[in-house]
Amino acid sequence: MLHQHPGGIALTKRVIDYCAFFPGAKVIDVGCGTGVTVEYLCDTAGLQAVGVDLSRARLEEGKKRSPGLPVLQAAGEDLPFADACFEGGIAECSLSVMQDPAKVLAEFSRVLVLGGKLAITDIYVPDSENTSGFFYRRQLQKMLAEAGFTVITWEDQSACLREFVASYIMADGDRQELWQCVSAGTKAGYFLLVAEKLQREG
Repeated sequence: MLHQHPGGIALTKRVIDYCAFFPGAKVIDVGCGTGVTVEYLCDTAGLQAVGVDLSRARLEEGKKRSPGLPVLQAAGEDLPFADACFEGGIAECSLSVMQDPAKVLAEFSRVLVLGGKLAITDIYVPDSENTSGFFYRRQLQKMLAEAGFTVITWEDQSACLREFVASYIMADGDRQELWQCVSAGTKAGYFLLVAEKLQREG
């Protein structure tokens, strides 16, 4: 089965290792899709995870696969949770497609405790002139700082993106649509970062 984001569960495991959550920590996955990562976090990593996504169809697909899966329909820009109620947050290849990524980061900051970890994997372009709609590194670091986060780990994981594209094409996916999503005519890469919430929002 094709993983729903570059790197799949192997990259998710790397993220969790970096975050070093304590057993039973509460973690939110924003843009969770069908909840594959949420299922892994709960059943394998021993965390209390919940996922949110705007797509009702994707959430229902996840619940068909795993009844009782803790996922709900919500926007990343308006999370239906109290302040400081999670020890961690994850956004796997979802932040760049949100309508307002800065607002999503502000919401992560609001729902995470001080010292909470935020892990993001996503597409980026290495150039400072970003006309593709993807992030460039300085842009994302600025948004994170404005939301009260400091980056503690950054890795280029572009090999995961190349493998994902190759697997998608071999599985007879829509090549044109995928190419528009992951490259848009630019030299796109893929990154993993972990940030820590060190300030109160505002």
